[in-house]
Amino acid sequence: MNNERYSMIRLFETFLEALSRLVDRDDHLFSLKKNSIAVSHRLAQHLEEVMFGELPAKEQEGFVVDLAYPLEERSLNPDILIHNRSNRAEERLMGVVCRSRYLTNQELLKLHALKSHLTLAVAFLPDKDYFLIYRSDESTLDYYHFYKEAKHCHLLRRRHISEIDESDRQQLRLAIAPKAGRPR
Repeated sequence: MNNERYSMIRLFETFLEALSRLVDRDDHLFSLKKNSIAVSHRLAQHLEEVMFGELPAKEQEGFVVDLAYPLEERSLNPDILIHNRSNRAEERLMGVVCRSRYLTNQELLKLHALKSHLTLAVAFLPDKDYFLIYRSDESTLDYYHFYKEAKHCHLLRRRHISEIDESDRQQLRLAIAPKAGRPR
């Protein structure tokens, strides 16, 4: 159990390191319109470098980093999947969904259904000084701010999956002030 928890922490730290490299080396991608494929591709490359760069070949054997790998129909397919290609959930190390906006509640429920050792989504929000990271586990969904400048991750809120209503079309309110002239 402790070994599994340690592995999860290391996987999350690996993701944060790859996100830091993305900000440092590929920040210009965020100024492009329709950048989702380019951003996902570069994040996947950084994940591969960080994750497999120091591992002996025997430990990384069988695992690959794939973009837009189809899993099941009607599910939320990750933009980045680190897995064994066996298509078994226990062989999926990390699944990452990338968006340029907040995820909807329906997407959050589908993110929870996407089973991997570490299941994440990241919202690359234009005009914000942070990215919003969603981290799903067995019963909760954690929201983190990853501040681009400081490369620091901060837990914002923990939410139980049972609190997410699929019929509710609005995103979780994170005390973000509405823009002038727009109703909440």
